Amino acid sequence: MHLTNRFNRYTVLSATAVTMSLLLYGCGENRVSQCNKIITVANKSIGLTIPKDISGLGILADNIDQIRTEVQAIAVQDSNLKESQTQLLGMYGDVSQSLKAEAKATESKDKNALEKAKGELDAAVSKESDIVDRLNILCTK
Repeated sequence: MHLTNRFNRYTVLSATAVTMSLLLYGCGENRVSQCNKIITVANKSIGLTIPKDISGLGILADNIDQIRTEVQAIAVQDSNLKESQTQLLGMYGDVSQSLKAEAKATESKDKNALEKAKGELDAAVSKESDIVDRLNILCTK
């Protein structure tokens, strides 16, 4: 009888372990929670202020780089959401590079480089609306 009790106890423990594993697996992050994380981090860019002088462009670029790093650190499994995350990362990278190029061109008084940097910044920022719209569509499904 002692052996039967031990067998039953191991059977119950094994069944409990399997059940807990399945429950924990089911509690993994879904697309909505991943969307919310991306949107929460991306919304930090709303609070960034446009600098009034050249010295603030580098700080703004650094802040955008920080947001980019935070978005990149979010683990995403959904392929559509991953694509939007990649596009968002690209846009942040382009904005940051353009801001730095604009600061450098202004410091060196290179009008051609300044115009090029402004054009690149406008092009990078113009992508934001489409990326945000796609994220909103994905995150409301």
